[in-house]
Amino acid sequence: MIVGCGSQLRVGGFGVPFALDFGAVMAVGTARRVDLDLLAASLPAAEAAILSGRDDCATDDEEEG
Repeated sequence: MIVGCGSQLRVGGFGVPFALDFGAVMAVGTARRVDLDLLAASLPAAEAAILSGRDDCATDDEEEG
């Protein structure tokens, strides 16, 4: 479920992702009939993992700016 929603990101200025779109993920969870309480409880950890993985992909220009 989480892997399938890894691209549901909120993006700020300069196209930099800053958060997982919990609303979109919960909507997918509802459609897939998953345990929404468990999904909601796991979203903060999933968000941290997804965003930390994206930090490693930043270029030197992005890190300086």
